[in-house]
Amino acid sequence: MTLRALILIIILLAPFSALAEEPALRKAPVDKDGRFYNPWLGEEGRSFFDFLKWKFSDNPYKEEKKKKPEFRVQKPDFQALEKQKGDWFVWLGHSTVLMRVGGLVIMTDPVLWDVNFLVKRQTPLPIDPTSLPKVDIVLISHGHYDHLDTKSVKFLKERFDPFFVTGPGYKGYFNSLGITRHATVDWSEEYSYGGVKITSLPVQHWSKRMLSDGNRMLWCSFLIERNGKKYYWVGDSGYFSGFRDIGEKYGPVDVFFGPIGAYEPRWFMKENHMNPEEALKAAKELKARVFVPIHWGTFDLSDEPLDLPVRRLKEVYRKDSGVELKIVEHGGSYVP
Repeated sequence: MTLRALILIIILLAPFSALAEEPALRKAPVDKDGRFYNPWLGEEGRSFFDFLKWKFSDNPYKEEKKKKPEFRVQKPDFQALEKQKGDWFVWLGHSTVLMRVGGLVIMTDPVLWDVNFLVKRQTPLPIDPTSLPKVDIVLISHGHYDHLDTKSVKFLKERFDPFFVTGPGYKGYFNSLGITRHATVDWSEEYSYGGVKITSLPVQHWSKRMLSDGNRMLWCSFLIERNGKKYYWVGDSGYFSGFRDIGEKYGPVDVFFGPIGAYEPRWFMKENHMNPEEALKAAKELKARVFVPIHWGTFDLSDEPLDLPVRRLKEVYRKDSGVELKIVEHGGSYVP
């Protein structure tokens, strides 16, 4: 092969190499109807007929699910936590994490009550919502009702008037609630508030609240940075190659809050929810020092028993994996 031919090949392949490098770390694409989609999966997702197929299929865990597990619930001691000099984290169940970062209190996906009359808390909220410390920032991962709860949003607005951070597509929702303290950040965009940098990053998921608004609200994860510390929170996601790209660009991550529940049946849930093995793989690819599992034991959303995700995680975790596993109970705290 001549030098000229080699140069020509490099020039022709350059655009494809750019696409292969960090394919997820770009703004979220939209289809011809203006709906967001996961670029590595294409524009198609699970259909309503797939949902019906799942719901009318036999659940292999149905006998085991008759035994309702009970989880220990701790009441957070916020007075003791406030005496800590550094950052701290409290898991309130599902994807709701309360964290103090650099003096600011951040809450993720606040769901403080039942989602609705069909989806009720199987493990109670560890505290009375009126005893929460002042919340400065609220991060919303996506528009599903178990992550974006209007009653909780209204409560926080009236009590604390926090600043809300979301992906694109939420302006109309917040306007309808009279909320103007709201920032929109697309994938790979940053927003700074009070010395804390918040970066919106991709996940593999979807969004829907009404029949006609499918994927009009973007799904995101958030990297929270302050004084060289990096905390990465994923509200909901299937496993995807983007975790490797995020780890290469933004890692190592000091603490990774990753979802491990609502993963069965795999044929239906795999694209949108990680199982414990996949969550551990994501933690390694993110170069996480500590992995705190969330999105388990609170709402019954899938076929597996509520306690299976954390049981399975303990089984597959290896101490020599390079990631420290920190399982926090409902209401439990973690101080790095």
